[in-house]
Amino acid sequence: MTRLPKAWLAQEGDAARRIDIIELELCPPEPQLLDTCVLQNIDWVDRQIESYGSISWDDAAIANLTERYGAELANDLIDLGILYKEFENRSGYPWLVSRAAQREASLADGVKGVRLLSVLDFFRGHQDDWSGEAYPGIAKGLLFDYRRIRVSPALLRGLGVTSVDEIHATKGPLSFLPDEGDRMVATEALIANVPVVLTTDRATFWKYRVELDALGLAVMRPTELLKLYEPYWQALNDEFMRRSDARR
Repeated sequence: MTRLPKAWLAQEGDAARRIDIIELELCPPEPQLLDTCVLQNIDWVDRQIESYGSISWDDAAIANLTERYGAELANDLIDLGILYKEFENRSGYPWLVSRAAQREASLADGVKGVRLLSVLDFFRGHQDDWSGEAYPGIAKGLLFDYRRIRVSPALLRGLGVTSVDEIHATKGPLSFLPDEGDRMVATEALIANVPVVLTTDRATFWKYRVELDALGLAVMRPTELLKLYEPYWQALNDEFMRRSDARR
């Protein structure tokens, strides 16, 4: 991801061209597939909003969160909340869920399981509403129904397999992931051409991010993703202000 000099945009007189430049140079890789840990954390964000109306992170609140969860997870939780609200207030969530996450969520008991499935259903509803032009390179149908939809033979050959089941098999190309659920999520991301898995669990996807990157699948944490979105959103805000000033 390159940094886009403001002077470059300032010199471009065509508004549509400026938007094209912003999208090409600054938009983070989209969409992102959510693993089960992130879904649990989004539920946590929702519960904070339900309890307090909004989330305000002063020094005392950050210190308390850090003491409870450790600095790295605390930062991810805060930044996940920022992403969540920004997407809600902007053009929607570039977030996807899959059958593997649904299966893992269904194993949770009691209220926790109900809430987790509710979060998953919320994002499932959003992705079902996407038009085919939203992310034209993404085969979102394969995230839930790959057994009924033809997977690209070229993709399978590139992974050295002849079927989807071989991808997540214990001796398949994802065998370095010890957890079957993680292999399933990664498989779904690969066959659907989703560029990023978003996670907050450093012991799972994040630990094996180098190996997954070699297969064409990036792994990001919320803090990393937010750092990519901030200059993108700022450039869009600047463009909006520029257009507003031009109308005066």
